[in-house]
Amino acid sequence: MPGPLAHLSVVDLTDLRGALAGRLLADLGADVVKVEPPGGDPDRLRPPFVGGVPGKDRSLPFLYRNANKRGVTLDLHDAGGWRRFLGLCEGADILIENLGPDAARRHGLAPNEIHERHPHLVHLAIADFGLTGPRSGWRLEALPAFAAAGALQASGFPDRPPCWLPGHVAHDCAAVFAAIGALAALLDRAHHGEGQTVEVSVQEAALNGLNPWSIPLADYARVYPMVNASPSRNADGAYHVLRTADGYVRVLPGTPRHWRAFLTLVRNPEALAGPEWEVPIFRLANGDVIRLVAADAFADRSRREVLAEARALGLPIAPVNRPEDFVAEEQTRTRGYFRATGFAHLGAAPFAPAPFNFSRTPVAISRPAPGPGEDDRRGFPAPAAEPPAGSAAGPPLAGMRVINLGVGAVVPEVCWLLGELGAEVVKIESRANVDFLRRVTIEPDTPNRAWTFNDENRGQESVCLDLATVRGRELALRLCAAADVVAENNRGGVVGCWGLDYEDVRRLRPDVVYLCSQGYGRGGPLGEVPAFGPLNSAFAGANWLWNHPDAPYPAGSSLNHPDHIASKLAVVAVLAALEHRRRTGEGQRIEMAQTEAAAFLLGEFYLAGPCEAGAPRPQGNADDWAVPHGVYPSAGDDRWVAIAAVGDAAWEALVRCLGWTPEPRLATLDGRRAAREEIDSRLTEWTRGRTAEEAAAALQAAGVSAMPVQNADDHRADPHLAARRALVTVEHPEIGPERHSGNPIRMSCTALVPAGASPCLGAHTEKVLTRVLGLTREEVARLGDAGVCR
Repeated sequence: MPGPLAHLSVVDLTDLRGALAGRLLADLGADVVKVEPPGGDPDRLRPPFVGGVPGKDRSLPFLYRNANKRGVTLDLHDAGGWRRFLGLCEGADILIENLGPDAARRHGLAPNEIHERHPHLVHLAIADFGLTGPRSGWRLEALPAFAAAGALQASGFPDRPPCWLPGHVAHDCAAVFAAIGALAALLDRAHHGEGQTVEVSVQEAALNGLNPWSIPLADYARVYPMVNASPSRNADGAYHVLRTADGYVRVLPGTPRHWRAFLTLVRNPEALAGPEWEVPIFRLANGDVIRLVAADAFADRSRREVLAEARALGLPIAPVNRPEDFVAEEQTRTRGYFRATGFAHLGAAPFAPAPFNFSRTPVAISRPAPGPGEDDRRGFPAPAAEPPAGSAAGPPLAGMRVINLGVGAVVPEVCWLLGELGAEVVKIESRANVDFLRRVTIEPDTPNRAWTFNDENRGQESVCLDLATVRGRELALRLCAAADVVAENNRGGVVGCWGLDYEDVRRLRPDVVYLCSQGYGRGGPLGEVPAFGPLNSAFAGANWLWNHPDAPYPAGSSLNHPDHIASKLAVVAVLAALEHRRRTGEGQRIEMAQTEAAAFLLGEFYLAGPCEAGAPRPQGNADDWAVPHGVYPSAGDDRWVAIAAVGDAAWEALVRCLGWTPEPRLATLDGRRAAREEIDSRLTEWTRGRTAEEAAAALQAAGVSAMPVQNADDHRADPHLAARRALVTVEHPEIGPERHSGNPIRMSCTALVPAGASPCLGAHTEKVLTRVLGLTREEVARLGDAGVCR
């Protein structure tokens, strides 16, 4: 059976930084045509290469991010090429481009021009800083984009420069949000027949997809002065990376039960025996002690032994894998995540598809990336005429209901974004077993004052039902049967025990779209093992890559990656399933492992070793396609600027900007690679004498990608983000005004629904049970007296 988007046609006019948007849609079945200029896409020349040998058709990032697409070679400046391009757009449903506002205008691709020529077309405009605002003309390469997101400042050891996660993850966040916006706009188009522009800022998408919890901290510091409004790097943070006899593991002893399990694992040492160690903030501040104690306890124990004992104790733990270790993991192999495509140059190398398993409309990898000069002359079939299904008023998901059975980050964030798109969202929870994020508070027994929970669950209604009771489960099942979407991310097997799994709901609501997302996915030896974001990152190999080569241990980052972007990937899948249901009336189950979501964003790194490009290793902030490419100190305490001079023209612009004398030996990338240390040293002398903002502004004006390494204080005071209203303020009943990272999707014709504050525990129980299930207020009161609504 074809994928859920097999009826869609897409024109892809992106470079490597935006290519994942089209790749996602292609994996879901859309016919995606990548447009390249006659001279070929420069991204084909970005290493690593198959076999380690540069070649125009062998760049692994290009091959990975453009798989499943057809290729068309067009010169948009030539009259014939322009006519062919317009013909493609006339038959397409979606046009994706990341040219930036100035280049788009020069190409005749400004939003108003596109809409005038093709009023049916959904136009995705991915722009580094959005289409408007003081920095809209700046360019972000991958490293400066990571700096703009606030993710760089939060990553690495405090005595070293901030360290990035290699790849294109900041731009990938924008690509994922763009795919969400495209599908939302298509659902909206079904109401009235009109397309529109969907704009996504890379900076805003990456802030939301990598580090959103940083924004509300200042408002909680107003209530609790001991809270650090803008914390700096603290290596692995609360997710301790610990050495064993033959490798590293990462653990999260967060709850009291997990802490007791950890003490058993390290043989109950006297050093951790005091009552102060029961306090999570104390443990976070004294992580070095925990690491030393664990080093003694694990010195003669293998990683396999430590993992097995910890899992038997119920302690959340994961190996800190290399990318090749993740490919070889029994869980990965049992689930069959990687595909052996047989594509030219890749052979049986492990290829990562979009991380979704649909029960009815499978994801498929059927086509290699376009070859150099490929010019597929097939157009798109004429789009089927669909009469408008309703009025133009309202957001795309207006009239839909979503039930949130989730906890923590991933599913609650899915439901937040579906709510922003217009759905009514009901969170089912219980005072008897509260969402663990409600416990992340400064004061005990204050479940409405948890800043992480209050960021995740904005715009939702809270219904308290004790699912340990028969009546509570019956009512929860009735609510699920009254919903269009049900989502859960509990530990494997839990919702089945409640009688709320997909088959339970489907018997009452056959067309339901049901999302389940566990850390390791369902099935396999780890299918029922608890996991949290940074453990999933460690398992997939991202944590190991996210380091300087001389780091004391592979700390990676304290960020909760991949939680915040895995949730957005899951929204893509939900909207694709809703689009399939709109056309066919058929619902289905979607299953997504969060480890595989992390892997999807690193796909080229799993290919490198088997394709003889060399097994990937931590490189700090260095990269093979650009020199300089790094993070440099600037004036001030712990202030840095990220600089990436990609290409000879950018190098020449940097030389002019800094007033250096051009040197023939540095005119080529190979020459600059050989002189990397010398160039970095000279550049550091220049950056130290000015603020990060001054250095970045001067370089951007000269045509070099650069960005201050922003922290949470910078974001809250950022005039560009303020001009774009990228941060939103809600009024929480117990905290007062809270700022949050807003929805980075802007739709030109459709009003979205800015989410309100997160709900207080059980605040909407009576309202929802009477409105949705038809109970009376007296019946709800009796349920409360019986302990069902608690």
